[in-house]
Amino acid sequence: MDTLDVKILRLLWEDGRMPMYKIAEKLGISSSAVDKRIKAMLDRKELLGFSILINPDKILTSAVVAIRAKRKRGEIFKNIEKVRGIMHFIGCLGGRYYGEFWFSDEMEMEDKLLLFKELTGAYSVEVYRHRKEGNYMLDNLDWKILLAMRDNARIPFSELSKKIELSAKTISKRWERMKEEDVVKAYPMINRPFSKEIFWFSLFIKVDDLSVENKIKKMENLWRTSLFQDPKMVYGVFYAQAVKEIDDTMERVICMKGAKQVHYEIIVEEKFYPQYLDFVAYKMGYKK
Repeated sequence: MDTLDVKILRLLWEDGRMPMYKIAEKLGISSSAVDKRIKAMLDRKELLGFSILINPDKILTSAVVAIRAKRKRGEIFKNIEKVRGIMHFIGCLGGRYYGEFWFSDEMEMEDKLLLFKELTGAYSVEVYRHRKEGNYMLDNLDWKILLAMRDNARIPFSELSKKIELSAKTISKRWERMKEEDVVKAYPMINRPFSKEIFWFSLFIKVDDLSVENKIKKMENLWRTSLFQDPKMVYGVFYAQAVKEIDDTMERVICMKGAKQVHYEIIVEEKFYPQYLDFVAYKMGYKK
């Protein structure tokens, strides 16, 4: 994976269903070159496909659990699959892990935190809560579409129409509405540790005001951001080609007005669990 591959993936992060020709136009290369690079990343397992990402600020409730554990990483990743509603799990240097999970109420969250501790042998567990902007309701047809796209979010709507017996027009209309409301997106599942030419790292930035995110978003080597309300924090995933670039990125962030504290994590293993979608749909009342 090189920086051009990363630029392609960044565009797919913005819109995982973006057509090849649009990606090509934005990057000034041919559509065939884009297609070839995406296929190569899939072959190298740097890109694992496309799923659905639900906005945690607008649907149900989710949080990130920060775990410190001494067990072997392989054992921890195997055990963590037992947590219903786990969406994303990242292993970092030094026995540090971060898992994004969904829950319906405080009691369920506490139960899951105990389960995380049991499954990982954690000696430290912290929680970062997403901010909430409302509770957008998806109906049965919305969920039917999203669940059918769970394992291939780039599936043509004409093909999806035959699978779920809805017209392509209805599917397209509902998808565009959910996208415009910033409720869902087609998500490229990136296997960052497999991209040996690129360092991937996370910054956890404690702030006075979440508007610091606007400054973070202007940084050229940013992959994505998330916001947490408790504690008040901007989370950013970045990439670099050398260790010095990691240090330079941290220095820029530390010097930003409003950034109170910054710590980083080097990502060494990660997994996205598309089946989290079934859990959220069930909790939101979806009936087949």
